[in-house]
Amino acid sequence: LPQFSTFPELRQKLKGTVEPKADKADKDKTDSKTEKEKAEKEKKAASTKQMMGAVEEAFKKWDITGDGAISKYELHAALTQLGMSEAQVDQCFKSADLSRDGVLQYEEFLEWVFRDPAVVQQYCLKSAKEGLHVVTADSCQEFWKKFPEPEGNIEKVFFAAMVILNEDRDLSWTGVKQILKKPQDFLTKLHNHDPKSMSEAKMRKLKYFTSKDFFTQDYFKSHHPVVQALCNWALAIAALELKSSDKKH
Repeated sequence: LPQFSTFPELRQKLKGTVEPKADKADKDKTDSKTEKEKAEKEKKAASTKQMMGAVEEAFKKWDITGDGAISKYELHAALTQLGMSEAQVDQCFKSADLSRDGVLQYEEFLEWVFRDPAVVQQYCLKSAKEGLHVVTADSCQEFWKKFPEPEGNIEKVFFAAMVILNEDRDLSWTGVKQILKKPQDFLTKLHNHDPKSMSEAKMRKLKYFTSKDFFTQDYFKSHHPVVQALCNWALAIAALELKSSDKKH
């Protein structure tokens, strides 16, 4: 019988049926890794964008004099609202004031915040929750009279709020109307919401809306007060980083 080696064409064909499988498996692994890396980059970019919005908002509010820097007095005025003691504020200021010139420039503030974002995140959330006082049964009725149909992406703000409140079964303008048919129920859920109840899945769904280029405080600044308040609140929650103990799937 002739040896296998005497059939070069057949041998090549047989090899050709085996090797591409290995190549395909390697390609699938590479593609999977690339997609995963891409997803991680997109997730990180979205989180950074949310955080930067919170940072800029905090810096503007804490810079009481508007001179482009935060003094120790201004930091004290901001952080004592979070229940910090004077000693704790002093420690924060000392940690942040890298140049030791007695004020926090924006770059120093930025570096400090990204080392320990919890302080700014909690401050922005507290401010946003306080801003919800404008969302009342009367203001909701006034809103509906002014906006019987969505315009200027305002529906996305309500969709984000509905995701946070687990009322996202119908993310449409009809769904928004259904939720606000019972304004008192909506308001109770809104004011009693605990950000710690947010799961990773809910946070991802929320960031789908809040990561849009138009979803900013400046964009909605000229809109109805209800829209402004809900936008600020959604952004503050989206900027939070879930602790491992709070993560739910």
